[in-house]
Amino acid sequence: MFAPILLFLMLLLLPAPVPADQSVADIEALLKEIPEGDKPELQKLRDSYNQALQLVREGERYQQQTDRLRQFMDDYPNALKKLEQEKAALKGTSTESIPLLDGPDLEQALVDAQARRLELRRQREELANTFNLQELSNSGLHNQLDELRQQLRQTQQNLDQLQFTEEQGRQQNANRILAMVREQSLQRRIQMLELEQLSSGNRDTLNKLRLEILQSRLTDLDQYIDALQNRQNELRRATTEAAIAESERLLDEVQTDSPLLAREQERNQQLSATLVERSRTIESLQLENQAVESAVSELTTLKNNLKEQLEWLEVSRGFGENLRNRLSELPTPYPLPQLEARIVQSRVDKYSYQEDLDDIANNSYRNRLLTLEQGLSEEQLLLLDELLTTRARLLERLQAATDTQIHEQTRLKVAYSRQNGQLEEIRALTEERLFWLPDLRPVGSGFPAALRETLEWLTLGATWTALPKALQQQGGASLTLYGISTLVVLYLWLLSRRSLRDYLTRISPRIGNVTQDKYGYTFNTLLLSLLTALPLPALLSLLSHAIDSPLASPIVVSLSAALRELMLPVFILLLVGNLTLPKGLLVMHFNLPAEQVRRVWRQFRTLMLSLLPMLLLLYTSREFREFSLYDTLGRLAFVYTCVLMSLFSWRLYRQDMPLLVSSPRQEHLTLANHLLWGLLITAPLLALAAAIMGYLFTAHTLLRQLEISVLAGLGFVMAYFSVRRWMLLQRRRLAFERAKARRAEILAQRKEKERDEPQETPPSPEAEAAAVAEVDLDAISAQSLGLLRSVLMLGYILTLMLLWSEINTAFSFLDSIEVWHVSSSLAGEDTLVPISLKDLVIAVFLVVLTLVTARNLPGLMELSVLQHLDLSPGTGFAITTISKYLVLVFGAFATFAMLGIDWSKLQWLVAALSVGLGFGLQEIFANFVSGLIILFEKPIRIGDTVTIRDLTGTISKIKTRATTIVDWDRREIIVPNKAFITEQFVNWSLSDAITRVKLYVRVRLDADVELVQGLLQEAIDECSLILDNPVPEAFLVELTDSALVYEVRVYVNDMGHRMPMTHELHNLLLERLRRHDIRIPHQQVDIRLVGEHNAALAGTSNKAAEPG
Repeated sequence: MFAPILLFLMLLLLPAPVPADQSVADIEALLKEIPEGDKPELQKLRDSYNQALQLVREGERYQQQTDRLRQFMDDYPNALKKLEQEKAALKGTSTESIPLLDGPDLEQALVDAQARRLELRRQREELANTFNLQELSNSGLHNQLDELRQQLRQTQQNLDQLQFTEEQGRQQNANRILAMVREQSLQRRIQMLELEQLSSGNRDTLNKLRLEILQSRLTDLDQYIDALQNRQNELRRATTEAAIAESERLLDEVQTDSPLLAREQERNQQLSATLVERSRTIESLQLENQAVESAVSELTTLKNNLKEQLEWLEVSRGFGENLRNRLSELPTPYPLPQLEARIVQSRVDKYSYQEDLDDIANNSYRNRLLTLEQGLSEEQLLLLDELLTTRARLLERLQAATDTQIHEQTRLKVAYSRQNGQLEEIRALTEERLFWLPDLRPVGSGFPAALRETLEWLTLGATWTALPKALQQQGGASLTLYGISTLVVLYLWLLSRRSLRDYLTRISPRIGNVTQDKYGYTFNTLLLSLLTALPLPALLSLLSHAIDSPLASPIVVSLSAALRELMLPVFILLLVGNLTLPKGLLVMHFNLPAEQVRRVWRQFRTLMLSLLPMLLLLYTSREFREFSLYDTLGRLAFVYTCVLMSLFSWRLYRQDMPLLVSSPRQEHLTLANHLLWGLLITAPLLALAAAIMGYLFTAHTLLRQLEISVLAGLGFVMAYFSVRRWMLLQRRRLAFERAKARRAEILAQRKEKERDEPQETPPSPEAEAAAVAEVDLDAISAQSLGLLRSVLMLGYILTLMLLWSEINTAFSFLDSIEVWHVSSSLAGEDTLVPISLKDLVIAVFLVVLTLVTARNLPGLMELSVLQHLDLSPGTGFAITTISKYLVLVFGAFATFAMLGIDWSKLQWLVAALSVGLGFGLQEIFANFVSGLIILFEKPIRIGDTVTIRDLTGTISKIKTRATTIVDWDRREIIVPNKAFITEQFVNWSLSDAITRVKLYVRVRLDADVELVQGLLQEAIDECSLILDNPVPEAFLVELTDSALVYEVRVYVNDMGHRMPMTHELHNLLLERLRRHDIRIPHQQVDIRLVGEHNAALAGTSNKAAEPG
């Protein structure tokens, strides 16, 4: 009875049926049914149907591709049979008609054949790229199918949940449709990829056959073009021989008694020789063009093979070594500007031939000749005309030959451009992988035997017999010149060392003397140190060129290259030795501790003298790779070098040697110093381990970049100390001038007062300047030195960026490591954009760069720009503050962009935060905006004296939220910026720092009014802190029962002068009033006692209370 009712209720509760397959028209119809409006639920409904519409269209594209693949599978046997028949039917192009071609027909046939060859090469390259892309796509099909099947299972589970949910409504129905459409799209895509995977072998077979057919056609066409060019060369040679024969025939007819005819015939002979040379040049250009085209074809094949090997083959040590050898055999890029210059010269020659031909055609050349030499006979005139006619034919053929030469040169330029492009692509393709590939086998059990074998070969006399032969090939004159040059260089080195020491000894007493010291001594010392370090590296260069010759053996060539690379380490050793002399730059000029400098130099000298032989062996073995020299002795030398460098850094670290000095009073190493020393100690050890594992090239390159970075840092340190010494000299001179002025003032005062008591002798200007020199410079010029350090640090960071950008492609593997994905809208479609590890590293670098720039930008702008502008007080601070804010904002946006957070997503977050924080942090935002208004309107500036509420002080800081005021008790008071915008306050120095001070002076009633007025005026005039303009004033303003009250109105230049001026003026007034016996009255007090027994005492008290 209840069963039908229950069944009816269950049917009512079931969700509405959804069609199995949805089309584009169905989804568009559902979209049209949605009412218009901007309600969130309607917008969400539209988004669901738009996603479903996009998925339906994708599913239709997948279905079309599936149909095409099925059709391909059905047509595969016929396509294969057709291609095999086409390959079997290939026949060579007939060359029987080539001997019949002549003139324009031959030229047109050659142009058509070359155009067909270009088209076939383009088709071959496109087909090869398609083949490679297909193989690359097939390699990831398996993983892609697994991922799509997982997505399909998840979609089906979601669809099952939606089908049996009790929720109803339009949004729920849209979600069901979206899930079904996604399931349908995934199924079609999986089906398409399965067919693509299944048909990949057949497609590879057809592509290989097409490539073979194209290659066969290209080979046949190359042979045909060669035959056409040979025919063209034959015709050109025949024409040239005919012209030469005509010229030689005329040579026999020319009479020697006419110099004019002889000269013209000689000119024809020169043109004939030029024509022969042009023909040979054209043939050589054609051969060179064929060779370059062949090289380009080989490079294209090599590039495709490398792509396949790098994608498919396992990266092994043998593969890395083989790849390096193959790259070392590649040709160097051709210098195209040289070929362009040759083309320009050919065009100039063609223009010259055309001018000569025009002169002959209009008889102007013939008329000039007859003007120069008159009296020719009729026979000679006829012979002259024949000579000019022959020359015209020679010029026409030369012009045609030059056109052909320009054409061949242009073709050669295009070929070389393609070759250079292929070389660049191959190097870009392999540089990333090659840098991180091992170039040697790891050290194993066979290393000792290989090392022993290498040592035996190296100690053989036959190995070095090529060295004296290389010297003999230079010739006696060259060896004599090299010997004399060596003696001259050695003499210059000894002379320069002696000159440097003599110069240092001569100027050392002047260093530190304020009247004799100057910055030119520092510059000259540095310059002489550099010049003294040059002779020995020049001697190595001479030795390198002496043993280098075109016929030298590989070991000698490698030794010559190693000597050239050894020049820089030797130069650094000698330069450091010159700088660390007891009276050298570091000790005398930079005031570094002499014992510390001597200790560091001793350790550095030991390091370099131990490294130089190892570096010579390493550089030689790197250039000479035979007999396992690079694998054994080269690697051993590098390992020994790494050990020495790490020990050197460890010893300096144990001595608490700072690399970064933030303060001269720094006693212990900071965290940054510990990190830098840790890097310098561990980096050689890591390079050592990499070399043992076979990564010698990678380890050597990275360690060399680190060494160059350290050298660059030392260069910036030298620049810092040089500028620091210049600042010290300027400070000393300023102190000396002030001391002289102060001494002159003291002597003048002594002479004026003429006192009899003995006076202390004022200190000499030299003593005061020396005292200033002993003061810590960082305390004196902390802002200037901080600015200098900031500028140099930014310069060093930019230098590091340039240095490490040379191996930037080696770190491009970071771009392939995906950290996360973000969705991005492109052309209305949402796509997933991967964020790689490289993006993350760049984002961190941008954060650091932004913070460093924001910290150092104010000082940099003040030093480079603002100090040269005529700005009102406070404007510079406003500009630097706003600039710092802009740097922070742009740096934040750039960082967010690198992390995939673009402005389209960020703007909603900013808007939401702005509204939320505007209510929650209203006061903070009000203070921030008030701070910006203060910076722009400048009602207060740093250094102004203000009174706000009951606070008075000097503005010391204007920050984002609050302003700091230092009051007269040296207390720092934090006042919110909003107070200076919304409240009333007094700025004592906004437009004028002059303020008025009012003082009241009381004198007795019987005092002489004119005398008091004059004494007040004298005191005012003598007070040193009172300004003459505005004029000070003194008035009798009040008469009391006991005193005359004067009001003194004076002006001071600064708020800080108010109290000192008051003190000085009061002292001056008291001195004058007492001198004239004018007393200051005091208040009269009457005391009355109540009671008879105290009457007498009260009377006495009243008498005592009377003034007098």
